[in-house]
Amino acid sequence: MAKVRVESGQIKSAQLIGTKGNYIVAFDVDETEWNDKPLVLSSSRQPYEARVFKSSDGAIAELKRIGIKSVSIELID
Repeated sequence: MAKVRVESGQIKSAQLIGTKGNYIVAFDVDETEWNDKPLVLSSSRQPYEARVFKSSDGAIAELKRIGIKSVSIELID
């Protein structure tokens, strides 16, 4: 689903947020378009929970796979 939204231009960039071993991906979109809820990457098996990545490399590889070219990183202590 995320790949389709990237291809249609609805999603252009993302943020990688987290600490070592616990990263999530939040997409940068117009908040009014999504009812003021953050849009995060999830799996098809658990569509209502954010997908947690063990490494930043894995998260960035997934973003590259779906076509995201701009990523900002926010590390939380």
